[in-house]
Amino acid sequence: MSFDWREADDETIAYHFIPGITVPGAMDLLGELPGRAEQARANLAGEIDVRYGPGPKETFDIFSATSDAKGAPPPAQIFIHGGYWRAMDKSDYSHLATDVVAAGVTHISLNYDLCPEVTLDTIVAEIKRAVIYIYENATELGIDAERIYIAGHSAGGHLTGMMMRQDWTEAGLPKDVFKGAMPISGAFEPEAIMHTAINEDVRLDLDTARRNGLLDAPPLVAAPVLVFVGGAEPEGFHSLSEAYVALCEDAQKHSVADANHFTVLDHIFQKDGDYFAAMMAEIK
Repeated sequence: MSFDWREADDETIAYHFIPGITVPGAMDLLGELPGRAEQARANLAGEIDVRYGPGPKETFDIFSATSDAKGAPPPAQIFIHGGYWRAMDKSDYSHLATDVVAAGVTHISLNYDLCPEVTLDTIVAEIKRAVIYIYENATELGIDAERIYIAGHSAGGHLTGMMMRQDWTEAGLPKDVFKGAMPISGAFEPEAIMHTAINEDVRLDLDTARRNGLLDAPPLVAAPVLVFVGGAEPEGFHSLSEAYVALCEDAQKHSVADANHFTVLDHIFQKDGDYFAAMMAEIK
């Protein structure tokens, strides 16, 4: 697949990068998430709304591993939700933790402040602050600081990539603080979003978009990268992911059959999903 948004008009760009246009029943799928997440939280052990920074939404939920299948203390998987940096909440995705914690991995779901109240630069700084907090407080959180993995969906996939390009030594953390990364349907090139109605909220200008773009240089963190895109997604997300994989030293892209932008998560995070085993194999 190959799609260059720079050669497309704005209507075509929107078709490729606004999932609500191409996914039938998109609003229904999104509407189901809070209920699924609430039901999952009733059966998950952990702590809700752990504060990692001063912003209103700078909190995370931590769901503790319920088996020692990955050793003790367990590794941690950080998850960053999507919503094009302007929508959604960690509380919509708690169900992703259910099978992860049963497999011996603590799942940490991040919140962050949203556009237009803040800028994309601020969001990136918040996620970085969360990573520093998690690493520095690993003992109190009951996780292995040397086995932290990061994942994210859509805008969260972009933010996952942004964390992979940080020089963590500047914050006193190991250069390779992550032992693996998993961006899912990542919006790796925010500049494309400037050509859609989404930018009315995100308010990107060219400098901000390019400063937060991920296709101009490889990641600084040397860790394996698993990239997923729904097989039913338009070429735009596939092309961005292929370009990102080409920059990485150790990366694989998987096209998830029969999955769209929203259902792809179930194929990965549910234990009977096609790629749950691949995700867990990455977490050592």
